[in-house]
Amino acid sequence: MKRILLSLLFYLPVVAFAQIGREMPQWVMQLPSANPQKHFYYRVTMGEGATYDKAYANAFAKAIMEAKWKLGVKVNVSDDVTALEGQVTDAINIQEQNMTIPINKVCDWWEEFRPVASAKQVRIYVLWQIADDGRFEPRFEDFTNCQ
Repeated sequence: MKRILLSLLFYLPVVAFAQIGREMPQWVMQLPSANPQKHFYYRVTMGEGATYDKAYANAFAKAIMEAKWKLGVKVNVSDDVTALEGQVTDAINIQEQNMTIPINKVCDWWEEFRPVASAKQVRIYVLWQIADDGRFEPRFEDFTNCQ
C-alpha cells in the first residue's frame, strides 16, 4: 500500500509540473463554429510521441484519416496512421483517388508528460480546418483565438 501511495505522490507532481502556467485553450474542448457555406469544418486531433514532431505527425495522420473517411474514401485504420505519419509536409494536401483533401492547421497546444516508468512523451492537440466536400474549394477563415 505504501508503494502505491509513494508512486502516486511521485507521479502527480511530474504531470502537474509539465502543465504549470499552461492552461489548455478553450478550442480543445469546444470547437469554433464554421460557416457551412465556406465548405470546411473544424476538428481537433490529439497525437502523442517521443518528440514534438512525432506527436504532430500522429495528430496530422489522424486528421487525414478522419477527413478521408468523412469524404467516403475507404480507410484501413491499422495501416494508414503509420503510413501517413511519414508524409507530413509543409504543403498539407494528400492526393487520394483523384481527390485532394485541403486541410489547414490553425492552432496547436502541447504538453510534456512522463508515463509511469517510461521516457518523456509529448502530447499535442491540433485545431484543423478541413474541407467537408471534395467537389468544392474551401474558403478557410482566419482564426486568431489560439489561447
